[in-house]
Amino acid sequence: EMLVGVDDSLGRILAALEKAGALDGTVVVFTSDHGYFYGEHGLNEERRLAYEETIRIPLLVRYPSRVKAGSVASQMVLTIDLAPTLMELAGLTPPSGMQGRSLSPIFGGTAAAWRESFLVEYYSDTVFPRILKMGYSAVRTTTAKYIEYRDLAGMNELYDLDADPYEEHNLIASPAAAPLAKAMQGELARLTRRTP
Repeated sequence: EMLVGVDDSLGRILAALEKAGALDGTVVVFTSDHGYFYGEHGLNEERRLAYEETIRIPLLVRYPSRVKAGSVASQMVLTIDLAPTLMELAGLTPPSGMQGRSLSPIFGGTAAAWRESFLVEYYSDTVFPRILKMGYSAVRTTTAKYIEYRDLAGMNELYDLDADPYEEHNLIASPAAAPLAKAMQGELARLTRRTP
């Protein structure tokens, strides 16, 4: 019912914009909060862990003059990219030091070099007892993920997302995966250093 309500409300917004003659001149962005688990990884309602089911969220953009209808991008984009994108589409220059990148090159099909990795972090708190002391720093690349827990010794996780897209086989203890682990640890350290 909630999804039907969102769909209906978005439809009403689009209809109102069309009636006002402003639909094609309006940037419409549809995204959401993180999802819940529905049994993946043996989890249910929690959503603060670094698995794909919660870090991947929808992002749809409608702006006919800049975004081709039906186009699908393969680049890894983040919600921090929305502010510089919307500023650029409005004719403004994002301030220096602003995190994120404008998605305009992706919209235009000219994004030659793009993000190869990103940082995901969660800090433990006492509000959600199920994940007490589950704070982590994680790095996600185009092909792998490494999760480093702050308070749980010996619980780090490493996944080859090409071979294991559902993150069912933790490779952290595999001698064959040691080079991947070392590379991912190095990338996590690099991203952590450059993130304010």
